[in-house]
Amino acid sequence: MEKQNKKTLIWANIIMIVMIVIHDTDHVRQASCWDYTIPLSVWLVNISVYTPSLIALFLISKNKNSAAIATVINGLLVAAAFAEVHLWRPTFPVWGIWNSNFFKLGADSISWTVLAVTIFVGVGVSLTGNYVRGRISVMEKLNHE
Repeated sequence: MEKQNKKTLIWANIIMIVMIVIHDTDHVRQASCWDYTIPLSVWLVNISVYTPSLIALFLISKNKNSAAIATVINGLLVAAAFAEVHLWRPTFPVWGIWNSNFFKLGADSISWTVLAVTIFVGVGVSLTGNYVRGRISVMEKLNHE
């Protein structure tokens, strides 16, 4: 994998992880404000949210071009899943108090802002993965000519 593509994908996935950490931190803040104790089961399930980024970073470390598509999928999954859970309801009700959407929970402006930014970052990460996919495709065509 070309050095610039690798660097771009690494940064995209690190930014996604940082954004998810910020989102999780906001949930801790919410729980504190609501006098809610986040159960261990929710913490354990929450690990799954980091998995797509970690898979993409692993593929990058192995110089696999598939890291670009993993990055696309990562961004789309985060954007779609976070929107679904917080704007509608989760497909799998494993999120404790957050099985109710932000409207029902009366989420404050901080939480709404963090959610919106998380969704936009997910879309941006996906677009970045597609950008790198395009660069890889062009390089492969040039190398076959």
